[in-house]
Amino acid sequence: MVLRRDAGRPEVVYGRRCKLDNLEHEVMVAEFEILIGERLERGVAAGKTIPDGSFTRDGERFHVEVDNSGKMTARQMADKWKRYGRVDGYILVVAQTEGRMQGLRQGATAVSEVALFSTFDRLRKAGEPWIDCAGNTVRI
Repeated sequence: MVLRRDAGRPEVVYGRRCKLDNLEHEVMVAEFEILIGERLERGVAAGKTIPDGSFTRDGERFHVEVDNSGKMTARQMADKWKRYGRVDGYILVVAQTEGRMQGLRQGATAVSEVALFSTFDRLRKAGEPWIDCAGNTVRI
């Protein structure tokens, strides 16, 4: 069971087995799949890291990072971006809040040519509105 909002009833969750402290993150990854309309491949390496999921659309490869906690420091995120190396395709980063998304975007210099950013609210409201590291709006 997971409590996704500050108030209300907990929700029963069915899906991939995970540690209890990763449950909310797994629910967010599943929500991303629904919002984007793609089934993610899990556990597939991209460079020297393993993203939350990957998919291919129209011959283009996408690697997904769902930022749930906002607890990773700028240094930890910079290390994560370095582990991607010269990735084939794009990295889609989805954050909980606009502020967190902007912080992640500003710190993604190592992957600035392939990283696109959004929030769950943006995905719910506008379909697929992504922002690149330069601040341009992009559709995938």
